[in-house]
Amino acid sequence: MLLSLLVYSVTGATLFFLGWHVNKREQQSLLNGGGKLPFYSWEILLSLVVFSVIAGARYHTGFDHAMYLEQYQHLQETGDFSRHNFEYGFEWISRLFAWCNIHYFFYFAFWALLQIAFLYFGLRNHKHLLCWVGLGIMCGSYFLWMMNSVRQAVVVCLFVALVSFFSQFKDRSSHKNIFVLLFILSIVMMAAFIHKSALMLIAIFLFLFLIELLSKTKISVGVPSKWIMLSVFAVFVLLGAFPYWIDIFSNYQWFLDLTGYSNYGNLDDPNVGGQFKGFVPWGPSRLSSLIGSIAMILLYPQLRAHFKSDRQLPYFFLLAYIGMCVYFLLINTTHFILRPTDYFTIFYLIMSAYVMCYLIQTRKYVIGAGMALVFYSIFIINVYKAVYRPIVENQPFLYHFFFAPSL
Repeated sequence: MLLSLLVYSVTGATLFFLGWHVNKREQQSLLNGGGKLPFYSWEILLSLVVFSVIAGARYHTGFDHAMYLEQYQHLQETGDFSRHNFEYGFEWISRLFAWCNIHYFFYFAFWALLQIAFLYFGLRNHKHLLCWVGLGIMCGSYFLWMMNSVRQAVVVCLFVALVSFFSQFKDRSSHKNIFVLLFILSIVMMAAFIHKSALMLIAIFLFLFLIELLSKTKISVGVPSKWIMLSVFAVFVLLGAFPYWIDIFSNYQWFLDLTGYSNYGNLDDPNVGGQFKGFVPWGPSRLSSLIGSIAMILLYPQLRAHFKSDRQLPYFFLLAYIGMCVYFLLINTTHFILRPTDYFTIFYLIMSAYVMCYLIQTRKYVIGAGMALVFYSIFIINVYKAVYRPIVENQPFLYHFFFAPSL
């Protein structure tokens, strides 16, 4: 227990300090007439290294770590996977590592490096967020998610980077916007070779493109009030709390086949599919997510006013809002039905960073302390549950080093 708390807290504090330091240096550079610091600033590069080392050194942290480790070692020993439904891109990269006889520490560190690099690259022009994002990764539930959904997490973090390109549409001509959209979609198609669910991003980007087009016409209706958004969110929470309608997912096998989730089983399997699995208790983690979501919705008008020149904020909030609604709608289904929501809930992490920046910069320290507790105390709850309620679902929260798995 102590090791896990130490690893999560110290790594989170290190990422926080490095993010704070690079933002401070950039602000000083701008005040002195210089420009923004590049993505390859030493603090960012060191952050990538620290995260990758911690991720690579883990042992059975994350639900699927044992599976990935077994597959990689089997590949090294026999030249083939024992499982034969991995995407081609993931398989080719894994074969390259195995052919070079590279230790699995570097193999897992490589995938973690892609995850954190894509995420940080998407926030390269938002260095004021990096300290809170780094802290949120380690002290929320995101580290476990990244260590579990290895392939999908790479694509999800890539999505954040692609949104940063998309958000610059207003700076370009219509012809250039079409070119950029096609470029983004081509990247998405290539990402499907890492995890097939990337194909969902095609629909998401076409949806965002349609919104962008409508914003330039008289059809645009603007942003709903926070009370309307909160009311809609409340409806999704109530529907999710009583999900007796969930059997409609039995007609969506085609969606699982398209996105690769059918590899985990069929919807008519109660252990894998979309059937109602019973009520998820309103414990500390779920309550924290609910409070954080409500705070983001209520504070969004102030965030828009405070970060008025930030063109990515509306996209980040829209995607986070969709994620909040869908997550609470489907919370009483199984893990595999919730997997697609990862493409939206990653923006909850980013919006939590916006909230903390706003509260600190406007000197609302008491509220800031309360929200910090909501956003960054989850790791303590998860580790506590893993130790004092050591069921299969909780055990992967504990951190172990591969060279000392018994610690």
